[in-house]
Amino acid sequence: MTGPEDTTPRMIPAALLIHQEGVIALIALVGVWLRDDGFATAFAARTGLAESILAGAAAGLVCFGLLWLVRGVGPLHDLEAWQRQMVAGWSAGDALAVAIFSGFAEEALIRALLQPLIGLVPAAAVFAVLHLVPDRRLWMWPLVALLLGVTIGWVFGRWGYPAAAATHVVINGLSLARFRTMARS
Repeated sequence: MTGPEDTTPRMIPAALLIHQEGVIALIALVGVWLRDDGFATAFAARTGLAESILAGAAAGLVCFGLLWLVRGVGPLHDLEAWQRQMVAGWSAGDALAVAIFSGFAEEALIRALLQPLIGLVPAAAVFAVLHLVPDRRLWMWPLVALLLGVTIGWVFGRWGYPAAAATHVVINGLSLARFRTMARS
């Protein structure tokens, strides 16, 4: 029997996360719809669309590479172990769907809706809060999310929403694929 003190990592159904991201996307879309500048401004590329997506994908690769380099640092090692357990039963399709939905939805909320209203650092702080988990051993996740939030916020400011979403999708996609592979070995 488990109690409130049980901190054993558990697999989280991908469908639950996809549902959560759908709620986040709905909130973002309603919020953007209520703003005066609307969808075209909020979700626009600041450069050409292809350049925006490529810049975002490149930023995502750099962020993933940096995360991979520091993966053995104590608290990050614990976080990775928890994340591996979280995705242990996921299919490749589950991981891909979560990466895409989380990238598009969270960037719609944080970057397209909030960042223009409250600024880069406060929006990154909200992003960090979205990554809080009820396990003190995982205190590093919101800190990593804050740093990534500032980075993705800068990408958004430079190249627009498509770049921010691409950055997020690449980071999550590569990370989830890595965690799935590790969980199976």
